[in-house]
Amino acid sequence: MFSRLITALIFMLFFSGAASGQKLWTLQECIEYARANNINIKQAAISSELARVSRDQSYTTMLPTVNGSSSHQRSFGRSVDPFTNSITENETRTTNFSVSSNVTLFGGLRLQHSLAESKYEYLQSQENLAKISNDISLNVAAAYLQVLFSMESLKLARDRVNAATETRNRTSKMVETGMMAQGNLLDAEAALASEELALVTAENSLIGANIAITQLLELDNASDFSVASQEVDIPSQSTIMMKPEEIYAASLKTLPEIRASEYGISSAKKGLSSAKSGLFPSLNLFSSIGTFYNEGGYTQLLGETTFDEQVRNNQSKNVGISLSIPLFNGWSVQSNVKRSRLNLESAILQDELTRKQVYKSVVQAHADANAAMNRYNASIKAKSSADEAFNYAQRKYDVGLISFIEFINIRNNKSRAESELIQSKYDFIFRLKVLDFYLGKNLSF
Repeated sequence: MFSRLITALIFMLFFSGAASGQKLWTLQECIEYARANNINIKQAAISSELARVSRDQSYTTMLPTVNGSSSHQRSFGRSVDPFTNSITENETRTTNFSVSSNVTLFGGLRLQHSLAESKYEYLQSQENLAKISNDISLNVAAAYLQVLFSMESLKLARDRVNAATETRNRTSKMVETGMMAQGNLLDAEAALASEELALVTAENSLIGANIAITQLLELDNASDFSVASQEVDIPSQSTIMMKPEEIYAASLKTLPEIRASEYGISSAKKGLSSAKSGLFPSLNLFSSIGTFYNEGGYTQLLGETTFDEQVRNNQSKNVGISLSIPLFNGWSVQSNVKRSRLNLESAILQDELTRKQVYKSVVQAHADANAAMNRYNASIKAKSSADEAFNYAQRKYDVGLISFIEFINIRNNKSRAESELIQSKYDFIFRLKVLDFYLGKNLSF
């Protein structure tokens, strides 16, 4: 009794907010919150952002490079004057300024291939993010259904406690009037205690289900969470009528992991082309402009000149084209080509593996949905039969035609049938939603 009191206090503290205007979460709100706050999704989003930065950088590498430089030099003692080529012992101070630019005219299309490769890598990262988001959404839906199942199981447990209490009270009166033996009352008390224990178990299950979903949502305080109680109907069963091959064909058009593996192949192909471009000559256009200011030997030679005059008069400009022909680079280009070719083979195998995994998952999901449907239909029939048996036993027990042990066994059969029906119902709902997911439908009840 003491342990039941403690559990009841915990239960009331855990769900006290619901009775005081606490927010009730819908499934869609849970999914949206998880997508915005789940750590795995955040990490995938960062990876996608890094891929976007790499893609943007690939654009800028195709632009000309422009760099400026400046230096200041102070010379002491005996040295060669760079302006007169004579030996001097004068102190000289020289300041140089220059701006240079370079642009690749042709590099075996390496920049273009690298840009395309980074584009596909970014698209692949986006699909990987969507894949993780979908997985989290499915997990949230399963956890949400578990909470609804636990809530409904708790309601049934309370109803059974009330029924057991009523039976105990009725038996007590019948014992007092001499219609039943004292042993029946003891059995009724034991049955009530058993139902109260089952109620504690149901309360703990609901607490555990709420904790599980709040951890999935990355909520800091589980006691502030409560789902909106709702009657969830069995959704359309049309997907079960479809063949697994039909569902698989549809999933190839909707699942992000399929698109991610396809982008992976495209990226690897461009990576191979980029590596091969290292075998071609590269042609660059370059130009520069520079000037300097000298204080010392140069100014003594020409007389005093101002800083502006020297900067203007000492300008030098150049422009040219450079051609680089790869002859031998330690087989680095050939090694890059081999690595890129192996990466492409790996991407092709990964795509094949992904498709096979999806097909296996679809076939299994279809089989699970059919099994869940059969179980649910059987549970409906079992529940109906158990209800009829219990109603008949109740009438016989009330007039003393059957013992309490017989009556309680029949009532327990009814309780098990009710629990089985609830469990099979929510399992069937989830299995149908998994099939809908492969067809690209939204997760909603």
